[in-house]
Amino acid sequence: MRQRPVRDPFVPVVRCAADLLAVVPHTLGYWPTDSVVLFAAGGRTAGACVRVDLPAGTDDDRLRQGYVGELAELVGHDTLSDRVFVIVYTSSSAGDPPASEDVAGALELVAEAARRAGRAVAGRWVVAGDRWWPAEGPADVQDVAAIEHSAVNAALVASGSSYAPAPRLAMEHEYGALPAGTVRATRGAAARWARAGAWHHLERLGPVLSVWAEVLATVRDSPADPVPAVLGHEDDVLGLLAASVTDPVLADLLLVACATDDLRGTLAAAAMWAELCDDVDDAEATAEGVPLGPTRAPVPPGLPPVPPAAPSDGPGAASGHTVPPAADAGEFVRLSRVLAGEWPQAPHWGTLDALYQVLQVLDWLLEPGTGPSPGAARKHAPDPASGPSSDPAEEARGRTVLSGVLVELAQLNRFRARGSHTAHFVRRATDLVPGHLPALRVLRLAEARPVPLWARDRATAWHG
Repeated sequence: MRQRPVRDPFVPVVRCAADLLAVVPHTLGYWPTDSVVLFAAGGRTAGACVRVDLPAGTDDDRLRQGYVGELAELVGHDTLSDRVFVIVYTSSSAGDPPASEDVAGALELVAEAARRAGRAVAGRWVVAGDRWWPAEGPADVQDVAAIEHSAVNAALVASGSSYAPAPRLAMEHEYGALPAGTVRATRGAAARWARAGAWHHLERLGPVLSVWAEVLATVRDSPADPVPAVLGHEDDVLGLLAASVTDPVLADLLLVACATDDLRGTLAAAAMWAELCDDVDDAEATAEGVPLGPTRAPVPPGLPPVPPAAPSDGPGAASGHTVPPAADAGEFVRLSRVLAGEWPQAPHWGTLDALYQVLQVLDWLLEPGTGPSPGAARKHAPDPASGPSSDPAEEARGRTVLSGVLVELAQLNRFRARGSHTAHFVRRATDLVPGHLPALRVLRLAEARPVPLWARDRATAWHG
């Protein structure tokens, strides 16, 4: 007798529209609102899930063409797909299904984008508040509960997947929240380290990046909850980490060191970068106060020494004060390709995820307030050193430190090919510091390559 293999009952198999719609929030990490979502597919496998804001000003032909072009380019990056499913999410739910011109206009633009990208539109739905229906049959209105109670949603929840009820919770509390009653002086320590500065000097980069490596190692080795592992470090160390990423040079080097899991190679690239930058005499390029790159110049006198991340076993054992490696042009090329999203290899996602977790905790510590995690409402106490300051310079320094952390979070989301998350953290950074140059640079990088090379291959992309 031939035996049939028994299928795992918790492997999600999409059999109906409700099943497909249940996959979307699990993929994005939150339930979208006022959005167009395109879910690509090829063969019998799911592809990229792309979310963009509902288009505004569809009567303006220039805006229409720009919107279509953006969608077509994003969908076209998924080379394995041959069709897309389209879902329009609106916040309206009162009365009969709206024959909204905005929804109809969005569906028209999506159809044009799909044709331009060479993809067939396999299905279209509208989700409005607590109801949903197929775009071709607006009379077939169903309750959103059908999505929440679908077999696929149950299978995904059983496997440990979840999503936030709102985008901000998903983006800012991806890895939990601070324990109730947490009181730390991280913000004050960060302000002190920001006042010291001089992060892009070569002799400063090695020790600071070594402290980052030590902290990230403790987070990677921690149990499921990374927050206690981060909070186990002293405020002086956490303040150093937060202040260091205000410098875009160090922030870039930190990203590359984590993506490649190669600190020494990254420092060799920094040495090569410094040689190139020190030969440039362009006063206009540095007029904004943003360094072109590392420098071999000695650090200013009187800077405080970089503290170790943990008690050391001997002098300098934990602080990583090693002799910097010689300049290496090959390492510099690799650094450039990683930052541009054009590196053909798989980033070291375990280290990058640990970096993400540390940065999220720093975000919470630098901007105290109420920080509920998905499914729980927790509060953390304010940092006694973080209250309103009578010193405008100190307040500005605090905003600059937090914006640096937010920009690094935006960069990591760019690496993960999560455009909505990238834009969210850039927006927060520019709200704190209008015209923030490193934040605007992230947008330019994202526009140049919306989907990094590694994100186009399921074997090398981030899977969360």
